[in-house]
Amino acid sequence: MDLYKNKLHLFIEMVHLLKIILVFFLVLAPPVSGQEGSVFAPLTLAEFGQRDLLETRRALLNELIPSVSDESPIPPAEAETRVYLDLAELHLAKMLRPEAADYLAAVDVETVSPEQLRRHRTLQVALDLMAERAVLGQAVSRSVGWAQGQALRTAAFARLGEEGESARLLPVAVNALSGLSPAMTAEILPDLFEAALIAENWTVAEALAARFPDHVELRDSAAYRFLLARASEISGDFLMAYDGYAHAARGRDAYAHRARLALIQMGRRTNTLPLEDAVTLLKTARWAWSGDAFANEGVALLADYALELGDHQIGLWALGQSLSHATSPKEAEAVRERARVAIDDFYQSGAAGDLGLAGFIKGHAAIAAGWRYDDAFVQSAVALPQRLLASGMTALAAREFRNLRMISQAAEELELFTPDPKMIRQLLHDEARALLAGGQGDAAVDLLGGFSQGPGDDLETERLLVRALSLAGRSDELATWHGRALDIDSRRARAVALYETGNWAAARQALLELWDAYPAQFSFSDATRLTLAAYELGDTSTVSRAATAFPSLSDMPGWAEIAARLEAHTPPPADLNSGTIRSSVESANRVLDAVNEVSAGMDKN
Repeated sequence: MDLYKNKLHLFIEMVHLLKIILVFFLVLAPPVSGQEGSVFAPLTLAEFGQRDLLETRRALLNELIPSVSDESPIPPAEAETRVYLDLAELHLAKMLRPEAADYLAAVDVETVSPEQLRRHRTLQVALDLMAERAVLGQAVSRSVGWAQGQALRTAAFARLGEEGESARLLPVAVNALSGLSPAMTAEILPDLFEAALIAENWTVAEALAARFPDHVELRDSAAYRFLLARASEISGDFLMAYDGYAHAARGRDAYAHRARLALIQMGRRTNTLPLEDAVTLLKTARWAWSGDAFANEGVALLADYALELGDHQIGLWALGQSLSHATSPKEAEAVRERARVAIDDFYQSGAAGDLGLAGFIKGHAAIAAGWRYDDAFVQSAVALPQRLLASGMTALAAREFRNLRMISQAAEELELFTPDPKMIRQLLHDEARALLAGGQGDAAVDLLGGFSQGPGDDLETERLLVRALSLAGRSDELATWHGRALDIDSRRARAVALYETGNWAAARQALLELWDAYPAQFSFSDATRLTLAAYELGDTSTVSRAATAFPSLSDMPGWAEIAARLEAHTPPPADLNSGTIRSSVESANRVLDAVNEVSAGMDKN
């Protein structure tokens, strides 16, 4: 029984507590839409809007002048606050917003009465609802429940792109316009009219359009003509829409710019404007308006059409502008990704020969100016020096390979991104190949010399260095060079280079090392060079070893002379002057050429 009483008592207490909480929430609930509530004060904006600005301001400012004979019971501080609030409301009604904000800032909200605080708060909300987009979000939140400001709130939602909310408030907004001054009404009418067009609320749109002629600043404005043209376009009357856009485009404000964009877009949708003309018009329009969202819209449209046309240079310029105005990291990354695709398309077209070489080079210079530090640029741009090299422009190709390598290294130093070390090494090799193809052996040696030493095995660098030393005729360095590139190709290249420069001793040694390391791959041409080098040195044993291993050596031209000299043990000439060496080299080369021709014929058979 006691347990039952305790449960009943607990239940009664909980019900009582819930009643208290319910009353608490009802007391603190915000005012509903259409209810002024205690948060906002009624404003006389329409009345202030009808007054003469200069006379009213002069009268209010005179009230701030202290008077000795003033016996008014109103405290001076409260009277001063009232004058400041009147001045703020007057200037807001005349759409002089900076001046209105200054007068509001002059009020000390910590010392004013509750009624004046409400009025100050209401004026500040009205001012913020007509401010820039950045502060509109907070303004519409702070204006919930302000019936007199529904038109301002609806226009703010429209500027924020909240189409659903603005559409919901439109019927109320039309009636709330009567509480605003003519200047304020003229300011927000275009936003409200456009919101009605987007919502396709033709009743409200018609009512709002009928108010435009009542305002001198709107009667023949670009905004009015643009919005009427847009209504015609939505309803399918393209001829009327074109005429309206054309008239609006003659202006110099944002609506004139939007009209120019609308003409271009409508022309493309109806297939009445060629793509080339659309790009040309947008290229001109980009300089006519800048600095806001509509200018960015035009730049984005230029990027779309230019890339569709294949004008990568203009398209990437436009994407660069869009990137600089991106409002979020996600948006910026989307622009970068699109630019990477466009850059890659440009260089693929250049590599395939779809672009002339002059246009390829010019486009590359323009793209590099804006996108060289994108992490995908170098990988795509390498197509240019590759084509230059294939075209025989070796010096220019080497320079471009070097520039791309420097861009990658600079990006790493600036901590923009970490380039692939393999890509940098490949650019180095490509630059060296371009120099070698152009006969610049010394330049290739200087380039590769600093990279061939160090930790790790870089066989390709050493192979290229062997070729560079050979091309430069630096046989002494080649003879003493000992690299890590011990593969057969590098060994053979070094041996051939020494042989061709007439360094017989070093050539013999290199060929013998090649033979010892790769006996199965030691070819007849290698044996021929070894034989001739040994012959020039009077090395009987090496000639005999080669002849034993390659009996067909005896069939080559000049073998009888070699055998006769070696049988007589005739020493090599004591005075190896340049003429003697040149004669020996030319003779040996003639023999080797004959051998290579025979070998080539045998391979074909």
